[in-house]
Amino acid sequence: MFDAETLKNILLVVCAVFLSATIFLCLARAALGPRYSDRIIAANIVSTKIILLIAVLSLIIGEGYLADVCLIYAVISFLSVVVLARSVIEKKEGAGE
Repeated sequence: MFDAETLKNILLVVCAVFLSATIFLCLARAALGPRYSDRIIAANIVSTKIILLIAVLSLIIGEGYLADVCLIYAVISFLSVVVLARSVIEKKEGAGE
């Protein structure tokens, strides 16, 4: 029978594989989205899943500094979504005039 540490590692690896698969599905949605809002939401979901994947990998390899990488990536992701949303709003305002 497996001990608790082995089961934890198996679960984390399965979680990492699942996150990787769903990241590719979200990337496909971002590429195929009919509207800009679909693409922005898909990009936001991809970056959130990447943050989760980094956190899971941090637990698998046992390195605590990757939590700091997650936080920095979250801030950069937030700023990129704000910039994308602002560009869509400016594009719509320019088309409405």
